[in-house]
Amino acid sequence: MKIYADENIERSIIEGLRRRGIEVFSAIELGYAGKPDAFHIKKASEMKAVVLTHDTDFLRLASSQITQHSGIIFSHQKNISISQCIRKLELIVTILTDEDMENHIEFL
Repeated sequence: MKIYADENIERSIIEGLRRRGIEVFSAIELGYAGKPDAFHIKKASEMKAVVLTHDTDFLRLASSQITQHSGIIFSHQKNISISQCIRKLELIVTILTDEDMENHIEFL
């Protein structure tokens, strides 16, 4: 499973995932900062990657019947530490498949 980290995801989470061998694309590194949320969902789907976000707007978009996506992993940044986030994401990547995540929202 590949992860597309939206622009609100901390650099330390991205780097922690990469150190664990998880393929992560950063919206900022790709030059997509400031793009609309619908753009990020579409781009992640084109890359066959799951969106990692703290932004509740993605939840509204993803739950609409119109929006197809490769999956959303939502982490509320005030309810989880960076290290907990990395560990839980590593577990999700290990257990769930791309097919499991298709049009699915997973909460950390």
